[in-house]
Amino acid sequence: MTARKLQFAGTLFDGKSARKHPVDIALTPREIILKKPGHEPIHWFYGNLRWAAKTTSPFHIEHGDINNECLETLVVEDPDFYESVSKIAPDNFSDTGRQTEINWKIYAAGILILIFSAYVFIKTVPSFLADRMVDKIPVEWEVTLGQSILKMLPLEQKPDQQVLAVLQETVDLLERSVEGKQPYDLQVYIWPGKTVNALALPGGPIVVFEGLLNQAESPEELAGVIAHEIQHILLRHSTRGILRNMAQSMLLALFIGDVNAVMEGVANLAGELETLGLSRDMEAEADQKGMELILTANIDPRGMMRIFEKLMEVEPENSPKEKTTETDMELFSYFSTHPSSQSRLAKLEKQMEPHKNKTWAPLFPNLNWNEIKPEN
Repeated sequence: MTARKLQFAGTLFDGKSARKHPVDIALTPREIILKKPGHEPIHWFYGNLRWAAKTTSPFHIEHGDINNECLETLVVEDPDFYESVSKIAPDNFSDTGRQTEINWKIYAAGILILIFSAYVFIKTVPSFLADRMVDKIPVEWEVTLGQSILKMLPLEQKPDQQVLAVLQETVDLLERSVEGKQPYDLQVYIWPGKTVNALALPGGPIVVFEGLLNQAESPEELAGVIAHEIQHILLRHSTRGILRNMAQSMLLALFIGDVNAVMEGVANLAGELETLGLSRDMEAEADQKGMELILTANIDPRGMMRIFEKLMEVEPENSPKEKTTETDMELFSYFSTHPSSQSRLAKLEKQMEPHKNKTWAPLFPNLNWNEIKPEN
């Protein structure tokens, strides 16, 4: 039977300087004894020690609190040292190095799981709650919120009355085709500038950008966009989107412990245009219901198809770089947060397929839209 090796030579660093102190090492079941020439023996109990490096020699053992500025380190280059310590020392010390590595892996995995769980929670719970709360919100609350946002927008103060009349008459015609009585006062407003977009605010306001008016070549094309926006209002999409974003912002602020951010986010919510962001499912639903509304109102559905095809051409990735404001960048394209353009066009075409041979009367037969629409 091979005798257990209990005597070694090593180097001690006292943590106070870079000086090396040669020591003789004696292993016992209870402690490590260090002997420096001309000094009393130093007793290191295993409970105060930890492996700093033990995979290959030289081996390192640290003594004391790891946060102590004077942490002592013992360095041993003898390849038999680790095996000898493992055989004579208590198991809880011999496994310290390996256990520490495993704990770090578990700790890192736990952090990743926590972050992922928080992300899923913040993304799903607000949507779940908003979808169940939105139907319980009074129409008056929606109207107040929509009007608060409307007051903050740089709307055209003196819009062309003929253009505005065409838009409002289109809204009224589509509204009359809505099944059942709806509780909203649908009013159209114009946003000046070259941005190509339209917005549906909670409670009834519909904001049409001049850039979109310029792109449209007929009232039927405008009707396609307006029908889409009307459905956002009737389906309460904008209200649901705001509730989702408010809940997400509050949860995120609570997760990071910033209560002030929670209160500030609630106070400024009405002024945040980005809170009107709608999900792909909402956009797809507004497409479908919008086309149904166009067909019910007996308006040529090809206008909706044409305007969407034009809007595809001015998507950000296909448009030249232009100097725009920060708000314009957020709202630049009608398709910026919408489903795949090709996909939505295909679905709309399928919807109008049964009506492709129908003869459609002009929406405003005595109107030449291209003569009154805003110029670039």
